[in-house]
Amino acid sequence: MKQRTIFIILSCIILSSCTATKLLTSNVQPSEVTNLKLLEPYSYISMIKKGNSGELDDSISAISKQLNINVIKSFDEQIPITGDIFLTDSAINITLEKEYEELILTADRNKSITNLRITPTLDKILEANETRFGLIIISAGFTRVKGNYGKEILKGAALGILTLGMYYQTPIKAYSTIYAMIVDSKEDNVAFYRKSFKEDMEPLDQEVLTNQYKKIFEGYFWTKK
Repeated sequence: MKQRTIFIILSCIILSSCTATKLLTSNVQPSEVTNLKLLEPYSYISMIKKGNSGELDDSISAISKQLNINVIKSFDEQIPITGDIFLTDSAINITLEKEYEELILTADRNKSITNLRITPTLDKILEANETRFGLIIISAGFTRVKGNYGKEILKGAALGILTLGMYYQTPIKAYSTIYAMIVDSKEDNVAFYRKSFKEDMEPLDQEVLTNQYKKIFEGYFWTKK
């Protein structure tokens, strides 16, 4: 739960309305990434029902997870995915989830993948599935119940009037963050890392997610337009 909380907090830190972090890569060229398997994604989406405080919602997180899978696979041969690795062992999945979070949070905090080594269980899973590269995806963010955003806008406007315009709080409608990482079992390191975040964009909107993935892999699997 600690890692989930960190992801939710990081996903809500406002850096800009729509952007992606710096592209981080190893010395492995994108053209070498030919045996890439999609590892089971994880999603942490909060629902704001009252005020501006949200709680992690398992149902919408599950919807978000499936949407991300659908969008990734819609890129077909643009992202060279040759299959996926979804395990049924719950104990191993819990361990893998923690390892994914550890890798991504380390890369995100340090803004570097230099000397970032692949984690033990993840390495064994890739080798057992005879694949060199694995794609890790974690999505985070929040959305609101219908009517909540309008109420919070009115509250902000009322506050502006009471303070004679000296203070006005504009709530954020929604937020969508996607963390993407490619791990390399041959070199035992990370080959690729990038994050995309969108303010006031719904994390359950397939078009929003598609645009985020386009930005994430821009300059890596395809050239910048």
